Amino acid sequence: MLRKKIVPVVLASCLVTAILPTSYHAWADTYRFGGIAASSNIAVTGETTTAEVKATEATAEELEKIIKAVKGKISIPSDLTVFNYNYNSDSYTTGAMWDLSWSDEDSTKVIYVTSDQNGNIIAYNNQDGLNVYAPKYLKTELKATADSYIKKVASDISGKLEYVSTISQGSYTGLYLYEYQRVENGIPMPDNTITVGINYNTGKVMRYNANWLYNAEIPNAETKITKSQAIEKIGKKVTMKLTYQNAYSTDANGKTKVKAYLVYVPDNSYVAVDAKTGEVYTTQNEWISVNTTAGEKSADTESSGSSFGLSKEEITKLDEIKGLISKEKAIAAVTGNKSLLIDDNLKSISAKLYKQDGYYKHGENTKYIWSISLNDPREIDENSKDTYRAFAYAEVDAKTGNLISYRSSVRDYYNSNTKEWESVKVKYTIDQGQKLLEDFFKIQIPDIYKNTVFTSNDEAYVIGLKEDNKEIYGGYSYNYDRVNEGVNYSYNGITGSVDGVTGKIYAFSYNWSDNVTFESPKGAMTPASAFNTYIAKEGFQLAYEINSIHKFSNKNTISTDDYSVTNEIRLVYRTDISPAQISPFTGKQLDYEGNEYVKSDSLYSYSDIGNSASAKNIKLLAELGIGFKGGEYKPAQPITAKELTDFFNEAGIYFNSSKYTLSKNASSIKRVDASKFTIQVLGFESVAKLKDIYNVNLKDQSQIKEADLGYVALAQGLGLITANSETEFRPGDNLTRGEAADLIITMLGIEK
Repeated sequence: MLRKKIVPVVLASCLVTAILPTSYHAWADTYRFGGIAASSNIAVTGETTTAEVKATEATAEELEKIIKAVKGKISIPSDLTVFNYNYNSDSYTTGAMWDLSWSDEDSTKVIYVTSDQNGNIIAYNNQDGLNVYAPKYLKTELKATADSYIKKVASDISGKLEYVSTISQGSYTGLYLYEYQRVENGIPMPDNTITVGINYNTGKVMRYNANWLYNAEIPNAETKITKSQAIEKIGKKVTMKLTYQNAYSTDANGKTKVKAYLVYVPDNSYVAVDAKTGEVYTTQNEWISVNTTAGEKSADTESSGSSFGLSKEEITKLDEIKGLISKEKAIAAVTGNKSLLIDDNLKSISAKLYKQDGYYKHGENTKYIWSISLNDPREIDENSKDTYRAFAYAEVDAKTGNLISYRSSVRDYYNSNTKEWESVKVKYTIDQGQKLLEDFFKIQIPDIYKNTVFTSNDEAYVIGLKEDNKEIYGGYSYNYDRVNEGVNYSYNGITGSVDGVTGKIYAFSYNWSDNVTFESPKGAMTPASAFNTYIAKEGFQLAYEINSIHKFSNKNTISTDDYSVTNEIRLVYRTDISPAQISPFTGKQLDYEGNEYVKSDSLYSYSDIGNSASAKNIKLLAELGIGFKGGEYKPAQPITAKELTDFFNEAGIYFNSSKYTLSKNASSIKRVDASKFTIQVLGFESVAKLKDIYNVNLKDQSQIKEADLGYVALAQGLGLITANSETEFRPGDNLTRGEAADLIITMLGIEK
């Protein structure tokens, strides 16, 4: 079984990172998770006052105070005798923080706590050294434990919470995460949350995180704007955009299929209306720059797709394939193209033939591509004014000779020695550059270009400054989306960049798939109807939110007040609608596979398991997000080979699929075959093969082959697949869906 202990530890650490300060992993790091702490500046909408908590120092008295405050809220086991601490002073985003840890001598058991300067526990992480991944409790059975824990460690804020949801992070963590949000004056404040992580096998609290703005002055609940007025204002700021999203599936031959399904989505993911003033907000972060000077935009770096280099022997074989162009012709396809920006000094040219596997292109056919590199080979003389050395990269289809992509460097007109810009004239405007680029498309990729639509352009790089220090841009970038029946398909498209000095193209690429089935937009509702449907969904609400105002300075001097953050609390109507995808035909919310959205807590809810002996394990699997959609589990129905292996993968039980397999298309699995497969996955095959040591005392032992007896004995002994009350193993019977649930839950409790 390849589910090694180290893997759960690694993934568990990801969870820790998600709900704990980074300083737990790097004690010298002063980063604080949660973003808001006791001494952060706090402002109420319309007011200029701030509330602050006096900063502390890392004194013995302060440390003693914090330790006593923390130990008054949580229990530290007596065997955790090694104590360490770390102090982080006030920063522009947080107040002072204390990191405390208690561990045993060899650090197999550790409790980490982060506390603010007032003794409020911000984060708690209990690493007890136990790797327990088999669920025993349902989510509902442990919620009271989460409620009680919050009252114990945060009694002052526990009365200002409402339960939101419980999620499982999968079998690797062994945790249910109980999520709560702040409520003030009966109105939710979703930017402040509490999360409690409980081990679903032991029922023990292992994680706690408080993302909380203490000492905040909350505006009263009085509103001057009605919900309908807010909807009207938002409707003027939000346009519902009809677009395609991809859904992937795999056929019986393992080939990936791509379906492009239609959705309406808002063009602005965040819009809120101030419930007191009616002001419309499109961001929760304001950035205010003081004494700002003009900056430069950085150029994109060269990147390449998934490909595999070929050996000389393989290239020799490929040369035998009719139709592949030579290296010389591939290079000529680039250097002979008069539309491209190719520096006269690009004399060093190399080319490699690459194979682009269709696997990485969702079922596309394998392509052979010439990758061409062009460089200026001249040595650089630092004493010379001419230190620019150009370079370029290109890809050419080895079958057709068509240019797939191109990118070249552009000259930097800034002299770092004199600190001055060279004088140069930009001859082409952004509109003229677009005309040049589109003429190039018509020649290079006419069939692709005619099925695209222009989406955006931008000024690309700076070549000088005007007298008022405003940038002079020397190039332009353009983006085009693929369209199908007038609807954008942003997964495919063309990008290009034009040099405004020469009118030459210095960047070009396209992404295009022939393996896409498009849903037709015929019969789609109008954008206005889509907005009315969207805004009526759960999630459009009156809420308190935190707006962070960032002030920074670009002064030449460095001081402690160069950057500050003030958190402003405001009462707003806002769109917390998730998912935001709306079907243009039904108006229903869609998930990211194009299916009607179902809340996670009801996704695997069944009406037919009440009388099943496996009901509890079926429910436990459902808590982990494993099961069958549609409201019925059908526990007595035979499970297929694909369904069982999918269960294994979803539960994090990985195995060598090239060595241990079930028949790919088998509609059922014999219990004896399931036993053998499971024991192989667990890594006990060598034990199962031992001869003349097994006596399973089964009534139907004679029906079990001698070669399979060890597998059956181990499966029976480990409680994976067991005999009935009549001591009959029934090796030839099909493994049922209910028995598969019992099998998975038991496997999660076995450590190799």
